[in-house]
Amino acid sequence: MMKEKEFYTLKRAVTSIAFNLPVGTMFMYHDLNVRANVLCSTEIQQDVGRWFAHFVKYTPNLPFIVVGKKGSSLLYLKTAPNPMNHQNNWKGGNN
Repeated sequence: MMKEKEFYTLKRAVTSIAFNLPVGTMFMYHDLNVRANVLCSTEIQQDVGRWFAHFVKYTPNLPFIVVGKKGSSLLYLKTAPNPMNHQNNWKGGNN
């Protein structure tokens, strides 16, 4: 149960950091992991890294692409702003 909680905590932190990066930023999963500052085992960090690579590769319309490798790590590029970060905060009614 503790591993599952650590996995989801790190996953949530890494994903939010990635979506908040400026457009045009090149990064590796390691960069996100360091910025997340979540204490967990190496095994969990590797699992979240595998999950992130799968997420970027197979989820349509994400603002990330894989542009190559740097050593044994994948290099990602943020290509567009966060699609869920709308400038207008429309909640219905007559705004």
